[in-house]
Amino acid sequence: MNKVTNTTEVGQKLDIGGMKLNYEYFGEKNENPTLVFDSGYAWTLNNWNPIRDEVSKFAKMFIYDRAGIGESETDERPRHSKQIVENLRTLLQEANVKPPYVLIGHSFGGLNVRLYASTYPEEVAGVILLDSCHEDQNKKMAPLFSKEVYEDYMSGFPYESSLEVFEESLEQIRAAKSFGNIPLIVVTGGLQPHHTLESMNAWMSFQKELATLSTNSKHIIVEDAGHAIHINNPQAVINVIKDMLEIVKQ
Repeated sequence: MNKVTNTTEVGQKLDIGGMKLNYEYFGEKNENPTLVFDSGYAWTLNNWNPIRDEVSKFAKMFIYDRAGIGESETDERPRHSKQIVENLRTLLQEANVKPPYVLIGHSFGGLNVRLYASTYPEEVAGVILLDSCHEDQNKKMAPLFSKEVYEDYMSGFPYESSLEVFEESLEQIRAAKSFGNIPLIVVTGGLQPHHTLESMNAWMSFQKELATLSTNSKHIIVEDAGHAIHINNPQAVINVIKDMLEIVKQ
């Protein structure tokens, strides 16, 4: 078993220009690219706890709270994906975390890492999308929910910004480029009882479409996990990360 060596002190805040963002940068110092994680909507960096101990034994991990989430500050900057990407890139630079990165995005975080990889492909070694959002989900999937689930879904947007700002993120990613041949692994939870049959079929079609963003991709369905795959089945996500690190070495 490798000894885990912190790359820097865990639990730091850095000013990215009038706003401090909370982050943790830790793990095994080796030749592997740094793993940069972007969380689901309104989720703090603590949501990565189920995989952090094991993953940090073989790679460097960078986890953080987006503006206004957890321990991070907020300001008047918009909280859509385009600004989130710029905030994250500045934070990585200020923390002296050098590329290349393997970007790992869960749910809404998937939109953000997609936009990062599209905007700065030269900094990205690989991308992992964990049950990632899709630009058409509000138009094509949400109306297929049951009335109760639909109302619950729509009521959640103020927790981080607003429905209007979330829709801006969807439009930004709609205009983004594909990844070329950057390695991509799309991971989908197969056990999502909040869906109707129709909405789950739409979600699965979105996930298959995400796998076409790169010419070097694979799509994995984790049958016993829900939307939060890394929480429901941590080992499956750990295995995917190991797989990605092997791919980027080739």
